[in-house]
Amino acid sequence: MLAPLIRAVPGLPLLAAIALAATGMLPALLGAAVPAAQVWGLRIAALLLGAGASFAMVDPMAPVTVTATPRWLRQWLRFTIVAVPAGLVWAGLCLLAVAAMPLDRPPLPVAGLAIEAAVCVLGGLTGAAVASRAGSSATTAPAGPAFQAALVVATFFLPGRWSPWALPGAATWTAVHLGWWAALPVLVAVLAAANREAR
Repeated sequence: MLAPLIRAVPGLPLLAAIALAATGMLPALLGAAVPAAQVWGLRIAALLLGAGASFAMVDPMAPVTVTATPRWLRQWLRFTIVAVPAGLVWAGLCLLAVAAMPLDRPPLPVAGLAIEAAVCVLGGLTGAAVASRAGSSATTAPAGPAFQAALVVATFFLPGRWSPWALPGAATWTAVHLGWWAALPVLVAVLAAANREAR
């Protein structure tokens, strides 16, 4: 069932997100090889990839199609079909960013940025997965990017020391990344609950 599902998953949103993420990284890769530019480029790329991938979590045929395959399996396959390419694209952009850094600059904190990217991508996928339990219309899939946007906007109202968007070298870098690590299992748990069989 994997081949039909791959054909059924909308690929255009993810392809558009990949193109935007790569284009957005060009200034950081070509002309602004400084940690702040690289970090923000990778963060924006992760958000774009999560938004594009989230459209795969909604099955437009779910209300009218009866299959022998359980819903949880179809949903996790949908997740894998888009999460793996999104992760590989982000990893590739991260490797390019690391290679573009001059030797006299401090290295990028790849581990910290990777956990940020995982949470950002999962945020879009989780928001869409939760929405897909309530419906499967054309307005359901944008719940993923909308959920992402709401979380990002909410972080802008946090005091500086609580902001998750610390830059490398900041005194709060280690502390805020404990928060990123704590957010990851929460999103995975919500995603698992959303991917369960429908009642």
